[in-house]
Amino acid sequence: MNSRNSQRPLFERYPGLREKLPLIELAILPTPIQAMEQLAREIGVDNLLVKRDDISAQLYGGNKVRKLEFLLADALAGGNGAVLTYGGAGSNHALATALYAKQSGLDCHAILTREPATEAVAKKLLYHLDLGTRLESADTMPAIRAATERILASHGSVYEIPFGGSSWRGAAGFVNAGLELAEQIALGKLSAPDFIYLAGGTLGTAAGLALGIRLCHLPTCVVVVQVTADAFGGPDVLARLFSDTNTELHRLDSQVPILDEPLKQVEMRKEFLGEGYAQVTNEGRAAIELLQQTQDIALDTTYTAKAMAALISDARAGRLDSRQALFWNTYNSRPYPERTGNGSWRDLPKAFHGYFNS
Repeated sequence: MNSRNSQRPLFERYPGLREKLPLIELAILPTPIQAMEQLAREIGVDNLLVKRDDISAQLYGGNKVRKLEFLLADALAGGNGAVLTYGGAGSNHALATALYAKQSGLDCHAILTREPATEAVAKKLLYHLDLGTRLESADTMPAIRAATERILASHGSVYEIPFGGSSWRGAAGFVNAGLELAEQIALGKLSAPDFIYLAGGTLGTAAGLALGIRLCHLPTCVVVVQVTADAFGGPDVLARLFSDTNTELHRLDSQVPILDEPLKQVEMRKEFLGEGYAQVTNEGRAAIELLQQTQDIALDTTYTAKAMAALISDARAGRLDSRQALFWNTYNSRPYPERTGNGSWRDLPKAFHGYFNS
């Protein structure tokens, strides 16, 4: 189950992890680096790149695939027959987990919280219906805990995956991503960026990437644009995930050094959050339109639009003059597969009907 693929540089740099850190290959790596010349001209910067994690896999792209390579492998290694995860009703993470769990022969349970009703949310719920995801709705932490306890008690061997896949094991996928970026720099694909802009939800992506960059001694600052409140995705959460991931990888292979100051090369930004998670902002809408017009790249309103809005704002303020910035596109841009079932939204649990008949 462990990879021998040279495109998983985590195992090349720390071979002691090979037999101790299960992996199944889901992603097509490395994801490409592309120049965004038209956008750069529009916002007045010289050197602007994008890391295309939106095409990280054929079935369903985005940043979750890197995490699921490690999380689903651990579920299988432990003899589990199902996984349980969490997210908003339109969660990319929950859908990606359901898709890749099914591909891996695992059932999937998902406990979803309420978010604004949109066409995109409705579409994802219908895909869950096709996939056979066992959906439950819960809007408070006590309700989520109660549903979790009920599922774990009544369905046998179920492997729990946290919100966003943001555990140390999920974050290891982005330690690998940081090492992947360093390899692309070594191959002359780009010079070391001054800044990487990315959306930060539950922060497994940001924590793993920050750790990977530090392990490679890159001078880059990771600009994490928060899309959740501090309690779910603030500096303390990132610092804890960074340290947990670092500690666990060191435990598995002592060649992984223990690093201090988790936020040393991280800048947390929350002025682009707006009214809260999944709440659309005017700056985000403008970023979506501008990137579509200039580069034909799609963003989503919840995550990547807010990260791009921060980059655009900094560029227009002169912060990126004579600097190289890299936008890490964590959104899935693969087209949704054709629906395989004939199920109606009425076949979903009643708690989700409001996304269709409102």
